[in-house]
Amino acid sequence: MTSLDVSAVIALLDEAPDLGEIIRQYGAEFSDRGLAYEFILVLDGLGEELTDRVREQIPEGAPVRLAHFNQPFGEERALAVGYRNARGRMIVSLPSYMQLDPGDIHHVIDALESGYDLVAGWRVPRVDPVLNRLQSWLYNRAMSALTGVRLHDLNCGLTGLRRSLVDEVLVEGNVSRFLPVLAHRQGFKVGEVRVRHLREKGRQGFFGLGVYVRRVLDVVALLFITRFTRKPLRFFGMAGGLFIAAGLSVCAWLLIDYLMDPDTVQQELRNRASLVIGMSLLVLGVQIFALGLVGEIIIFTSAQNVRDYTVDRAFPARAGDSSAASAGNEAQLDEADPTAIAHEDTPQASTQDSRGERPA
Repeated sequence: MTSLDVSAVIALLDEAPDLGEIIRQYGAEFSDRGLAYEFILVLDGLGEELTDRVREQIPEGAPVRLAHFNQPFGEERALAVGYRNARGRMIVSLPSYMQLDPGDIHHVIDALESGYDLVAGWRVPRVDPVLNRLQSWLYNRAMSALTGVRLHDLNCGLTGLRRSLVDEVLVEGNVSRFLPVLAHRQGFKVGEVRVRHLREKGRQGFFGLGVYVRRVLDVVALLFITRFTRKPLRFFGMAGGLFIAAGLSVCAWLLIDYLMDPDTVQQELRNRASLVIGMSLLVLGVQIFALGLVGEIIIFTSAQNVRDYTVDRAFPARAGDSSAASAGNEAQLDEADPTAIAHEDTPQASTQDSRGERPA
């Protein structure tokens, strides 16, 4: 069987009137480059009627495979299933409508073939409303500050990655939106390329309040994933320590008050809410701290089955020994290319400890 070069994954959450055009135009771009390709369409809980419409839009003879959820699980899980079932050596995720210029797919392919493990799209210039662009800018700046991955557009619908990366980085559950961050955290080379933004779905309106709330929750979740997954006691210990310190402060204040005027306080102590608050804070702090200890025990006992690093290169034992070849990809994006921006925030080493929704 002929090996595939590219697997294009599209998550379909509802009807996609541009689907046929997407398959034809992107397929033509892959063919012009001489790449063997396939499309993987993940139908996220579409009913029979919508599923039939999707089938009708697929051009005759197009290399398309379908995966179908019997109920909606969300875009992140749909993409994760597509990544896991991809057979090409390179994988690209595509938006379900003609949001980006298909000709820009060559920039992503070039970046992957030059040595990058994951390449994120950067929509320039943006065509969605000003308020949406503002919240997207704030969201991406917060992510960059918290994770050290300086990408401009984490929510772009176009992402390219090597198939080998899927076997190393966790892509299950709802973390596929964080794939660039998770890949960087685990030591892979992550970059971005500029792509032309053609139009935005629902451009007439703004995102609802729920979208902005989810952005905040994403930042909190990613902060915990990238900093405390392997050391849960650092998070729960600090939180528990704050509660314990607050409880001790309240109880200490009551003790001092009692020592200064024992007769009066003894009569009123049982009626004072501050005593209940102080004891409650102490108990809550101890429980949170204990939760961190339990997490540390679980991490320790399962450490031999968990690997959150990637070996970049294998060095020869002696200088000048040519028998050992480098195992890493050393090619770099051309720094003079205005369409590509390289990111190598993590120093190269034999082992590296680093591991990341749509339109924002």
